[in-house]
Amino acid sequence: MKLAVFFPGIGYHCDKPLLYYSHKLAVQYQYETVRIAYGNLRKELDEAFEDALAQTEECLENVDWDRYEEILFISKSIGTAVACAYAQQHQIRCRNIYYTPLAQTFAGGPQKGIVFHGTKDPWVKTELIREGCRENALPLYVIGEGNHSLEVNETQQNLLILEQVMEWSRQYLADGIYYRELNAEEICRELFAKFIRRQKVTKCRRREKEQWVVRDDPFIDDWTEEDYRVLVTCLKHTVRTGGFVYAAFVQDRLKGFVSVESSLFGGKNRYLDLSSIHVSEDVRGRRIGKILFQTAAEWARKQGAGKLYISSHSAMETQAFYQAMGCVEAQEYEKEHVEREPYDCQLEYRL
Repeated sequence: MKLAVFFPGIGYHCDKPLLYYSHKLAVQYQYETVRIAYGNLRKELDEAFEDALAQTEECLENVDWDRYEEILFISKSIGTAVACAYAQQHQIRCRNIYYTPLAQTFAGGPQKGIVFHGTKDPWVKTELIREGCRENALPLYVIGEGNHSLEVNETQQNLLILEQVMEWSRQYLADGIYYRELNAEEICRELFAKFIRRQKVTKCRRREKEQWVVRDDPFIDDWTEEDYRVLVTCLKHTVRTGGFVYAAFVQDRLKGFVSVESSLFGGKNRYLDLSSIHVSEDVRGRRIGKILFQTAAEWARKQGAGKLYISSHSAMETQAFYQAMGCVEAQEYEKEHVEREPYDCQLEYRL
């Protein structure tokens, strides 16, 4: 059996967007749910926390925690601090989704989970959230210009933000999937111990005599130990030279990654090179590749690039993915890529 408990914020009750839709997700994935509601809370933050924790104790006093094989706490604002304190006091092992935590949340010894924060949150500075997440090994999703409700000034943009936040939440709630940036020190062969590169290829799409053609070309694409050694070296180099390496984890095991190099090229096209993107065979079809690609594109856009450049595997399955992302043939072919992988498809994605 599975239980999800919802801890609201001050004035941000469980019928507001983040908790309302995450509750729907929990029900969809067969969680029993408990939604806490606070009564009157005192005005000072420390006193409001004490009141909220006391009311939470009353609300949850009849829960038989031993009945549940999996427990998930979903919390917002002051509720994130309450959730941490309650779990610690009752020695409850749980996963967490922390929406817009406060500084007090990290003082409460947060358990594993994922964190959402807006850079315009007036209740806490972004650097403090980044530091707290680093110290507690918590994956952090930052919403640029987002306020304490993860909202910005434009209504349409808020709908897109909510959709993205709920997809990240859904993946973590359903399958334990989360995403985070990698640093050079942790990139090693052991990190890829549960990663399965294997890809069965039957047909390939290639550029021949100024035309795109599809050819039968059955083979199994996989990596040798030497390939992994080269991969580790390349990804470390990407990070150390100012590039971006972002990974998907499933139950704390790396199952996907994307990398973007830091140097612009291509003149007016202002390309940045999407040098790799791979999803482990056992978790394909779960939208992991889409999130990796979109995150890489957003990072490249912030670096001032106009387009992503992709030297892509010619397998039809790979080509279908890039077409679904909106990639087209590159206006300008990068010579080194073509010489290194003459059968690759040279693509671009406008940012």
